[in-house]
Amino acid sequence: MNENNNLPAVVNGSFFDKVKRFFSMLCRNDVTVSRTSEIFHMPVLAFIIVALLLWKISFIAILVSLFCSVEYTISGEDFPQEKRISFKK
Repeated sequence: MNENNNLPAVVNGSFFDKVKRFFSMLCRNDVTVSRTSEIFHMPVLAFIIVALLLWKISFIAILVSLFCSVEYTISGEDFPQEKRISFKK
């Protein structure tokens, strides 16, 4: 007897498909750090993992770099060229 009536909805794949699409989106898109030229770019998932693992250092580095006019741009398949997300004036 199935005590969890909502279990088949989760097993059907609706929740797991959303999680899979979310992680796929994080891998397909890139974060680019640039000032006058490109400093580096990496997948969003890798950027998040590095930022979380080194959170004390990365928080200070990102905060200081924003004051030094460094641009963080998120681009990729899910962000068309004209709709890039940029954190620069």
